[in-house]
Amino acid sequence: LWSYISENKWRFLGSVLFGALVAAIDLYTAHLLNPFIEAAKGGGEASQSHAWGEICRIAAIFVLIQIPKGISNYGMTYFVASATNHIGTKIRNELYAHLQRMSLSYFERNKVGHLMSRMTNDVGLIQNGSAAVVDSIIAPLMIVGGIARMFMISWILAIVALIFAPGMGWIISSITRRMRKLTIMLQSKLADVASVFEETIVGIRIVKSFGMEAQEIKRFVTQSTASLAAALKAARRNALVTPIVELVGALAVSVVVLVGGYMVVTGRMTFGSLAEFAMIGFYVSGSAKKVGRLNVIYHQTMAGVERVFEVLDEQPDMVDADDAVSLDHIEGRVEFRDVSFSYQTGEQVLSGISFVMEPGKVVAIVGPSGAGKTTVANVIPRFYDVTGGAVLVDGFDVRKIKTESLRKHIAIVPQETILFSGTVKENIAYGKPEASDEEIEQAARAANAHDFISKLEDGYLTVIGERGVRLSGGERQRIAIARAILKDPRILILDEATSSLDANSERLVQDALERLMKGRTTLVIAHRLSTITKADNIIVLGDGKIIEQGTFDELMSRDGVFAHLYRAQYDLQSIGGAISNGGRIEEVVE
Repeated sequence: LWSYISENKWRFLGSVLFGALVAAIDLYTAHLLNPFIEAAKGGGEASQSHAWGEICRIAAIFVLIQIPKGISNYGMTYFVASATNHIGTKIRNELYAHLQRMSLSYFERNKVGHLMSRMTNDVGLIQNGSAAVVDSIIAPLMIVGGIARMFMISWILAIVALIFAPGMGWIISSITRRMRKLTIMLQSKLADVASVFEETIVGIRIVKSFGMEAQEIKRFVTQSTASLAAALKAARRNALVTPIVELVGALAVSVVVLVGGYMVVTGRMTFGSLAEFAMIGFYVSGSAKKVGRLNVIYHQTMAGVERVFEVLDEQPDMVDADDAVSLDHIEGRVEFRDVSFSYQTGEQVLSGISFVMEPGKVVAIVGPSGAGKTTVANVIPRFYDVTGGAVLVDGFDVRKIKTESLRKHIAIVPQETILFSGTVKENIAYGKPEASDEEIEQAARAANAHDFISKLEDGYLTVIGERGVRLSGGERQRIAIARAILKDPRILILDEATSSLDANSERLVQDALERLMKGRTTLVIAHRLSTITKADNIIVLGDGKIIEQGTFDELMSRDGVFAHLYRAQYDLQSIGGAISNGGRIEEVVE
């Protein structure tokens, strides 16, 4: 945290200087009470005339010094706001950039809502704590300066007033000691609330289609109530500081008034001096309360720092090797050489997979859910590192290719199309933001998207809404295909996405996909076998292993697993099948 503060040292210094000026003016204002009161006590006509003149002079000074005080207050407030907002912005930027470098497995382990909470709530705590840096300097300065002036007025009264200070410090320290733990608990509960909110909003169609609104409200209220309990627990602890400081301060003031009043009555002190002493004591007491609050803020800030740096300190589990190379141009040959993969949980997904995707050829992967089809697709662009064997592109192990260079040559058209809340143009040009309008239109035409885009309200400049909610499924798919065409990759990964489309949309999307696949090395994750009859090689996966592979005609002529699965889907009007151990089909027929 201190590194961020030091980067803004001039802003903090400006705020401290202005704050010190405010404190000095406050002390001087208290000093004016002494001559003001003594002048008001004057007797006789001559002395009254002099006293009135003195009172007017002091009143004028009091008014005039409010001008530099107001300017100083403005400067102090602005500079500290500037510093804290710069700190918050930089931390958020670094946090976001760090998350972009993390692998997919990281996001599978951490809920989006929890990460969002760190980006907002926890960074907010850090900003609040950064603002307290100024008070942590000004408040002690005011206390030291005030106490020094109190000793100058009356060392006896000063000692009496300070008798209560050690006890106050011990009480405040005891109260605030658990604030960091309580704040971490509160921030964790707020993250749970954000997570439920994010999940529900993203899946709002499912929520409504299943009539689960009441259940989701109940789930949200449960998490929200838990965060409320944590907040109140922290608030109870926090709320103790001010009344205790004020109670101790009131005791100190009472004793000071008694002793000071006695000194005034006995002539050892003037009433004006006592009034000045009391005013300075008021300022010192206010600064003491700030110091008490600073202790609370410190623990809250450290809780935010702990949660933010918990993310920043976690290193990406996949980084470029020191000897990694950049590939400006590739042929597009992909080889799986005895590839195995297992998750951190130990679950084995792929076992000894070997096959080759020749440049410009189409390879289809089929198999039941959990067979490893998606994993095969994920290790090519190195979303995950294989745990055994190697994936090679043009003879280079992907772990020896710079990630940015590798992914530059790969495009993915997922089953669930992801669009961003910008314009149609921005979404098509997502992988190539420097593309010209002409290139974007050509890509859209090739994807059978130009016609429907032209009919939109603002054409290519139409804002499609978050996740493309203003477009149909087929239209979103064609935007995604246009995006891939514009990128012009050598390697293409398709997660078949036509199964949920109507006949016309499916025809348009399938036609666009065929144009996209032409001349590119293509891996197709197939869900419907009719879409892969033209593939150069079909690989059947079961339990993480290759059961059989070949062209469509070859596999059908063997009358093996693929042929049985194909007939199960079409000849028997089945909805699918599962490949069991040993390569047999367990047909599910309706």
